[in-house]
Amino acid sequence: MRFRILNERKLATCEHTITLQDIRTLKELYQLKSETRDLREPVVRNIIKQRVVGKECVESLKNALYSLETVHIDDDTGHRQLSIDSRKQIDVDLTYEIRELKKDIYYLEYGEDRFIDYLAKFIPDFRRYVSDGIGMLENKQFNAFITDRDGTTNNYCGRYRSSIQPIYNSVFLSRFARNRCNHSIFITSAPLKDFGILNVSINPSKTFVYAGSKGREFIDLNDEFNSFPIDEEKQKMIRLLNERLLQLLKDPNFEKFNFIGSALQLKFGQTTVARQDISHSIHPEESTAFLEKVKSIVHDIDPEGHIFRIEDTGLDIEIILTIDTDEAGSLKDFDKGDGLEFICRKLEIDPDLGPNLICGDTSSDIPMLEKAMEMCKDKENVYAIFVTKDKQLEEQVRSLCPNSFIVPSPDILLTILGLLSL
Repeated sequence: MRFRILNERKLATCEHTITLQDIRTLKELYQLKSETRDLREPVVRNIIKQRVVGKECVESLKNALYSLETVHIDDDTGHRQLSIDSRKQIDVDLTYEIRELKKDIYYLEYGEDRFIDYLAKFIPDFRRYVSDGIGMLENKQFNAFITDRDGTTNNYCGRYRSSIQPIYNSVFLSRFARNRCNHSIFITSAPLKDFGILNVSINPSKTFVYAGSKGREFIDLNDEFNSFPIDEEKQKMIRLLNERLLQLLKDPNFEKFNFIGSALQLKFGQTTVARQDISHSIHPEESTAFLEKVKSIVHDIDPEGHIFRIEDTGLDIEIILTIDTDEAGSLKDFDKGDGLEFICRKLEIDPDLGPNLICGDTSSDIPMLEKAMEMCKDKENVYAIFVTKDKQLEEQVRSLCPNSFIVPSPDILLTILGLLSL
């Protein structure tokens, strides 16, 4: 494993070069992040194929890093600021974007061994967690690897559009998926595309099945689109809801919610709108007022509560179409467990054909684990790694799945999976 990834030779991986840029607007930030995706994707392919990476790639990443580090900092607040238009500016936390670029640069310049040493410097008990995780999963070939993305395999970002997957992240995950798993599936609450998980991922093709909207929609390894059926009347209602929310976000009192966290995501059978971000840039009273406004819109459209369910994560307001249960007249909101069951049925995945690994980081991922336990006759065939510091969630995971392991950081999970697949 002691190798240098970077090489002086120029390769085709550097056809997408990045120049130094003066980033002043949110649009320019998103354009730069799109350029880093275009550059990172072929780099991952070449590393997976054990090809060297041209030095120009690292120089391009350094240009992107410097462009972000020099974004204007307000003298009064100490926060970086970007313009939305000619009249409005917003504070932006670029911690994720800057930190992940630094990691990628270090990974490419110094190789995997030293990169893991680098991670260990910043995460307490890193090596103990990694060793214990490997000990639990070593010598296993997994039937299915089913995972959430944000907060689980990817560090959280202040804006979903900026959360481009890093190179090291993709190499570790893709290597694990290809070498140790028969089926590898992302199930995320985010949309599938436009703008969704496909737009921020750089894993090689035919490696992962990508499922958005909690599994209501997914693209398989043959690039075929699949979706959970939705009643036509409910489709009309969610279109009406989306129109009302789009109108709300044009209101000067609420337009700032367009530019934080998840922003407004129009998904398949579900709509998400952010009311706060991980930096808590919105005043709590404003965030609560926005939540109540959204709830009132939902109530206007669905006064009896038969069509929508609202889940408030504290950061996002998720408005989800209900589905029928087996019980007569009973309704429930669609969760990731329903998504997992739908995907397994469509792809003819038999959970009993070997060990299955479930990874998540919040209570919204618990239904995936519950469904996996339900679908497997042999409960010992289910393993779980959750990324959390929430003791209540930790206890819930451990009570559901005896073969469970809790880690405090996505980078620990990534390192476990990356080292297991060597």
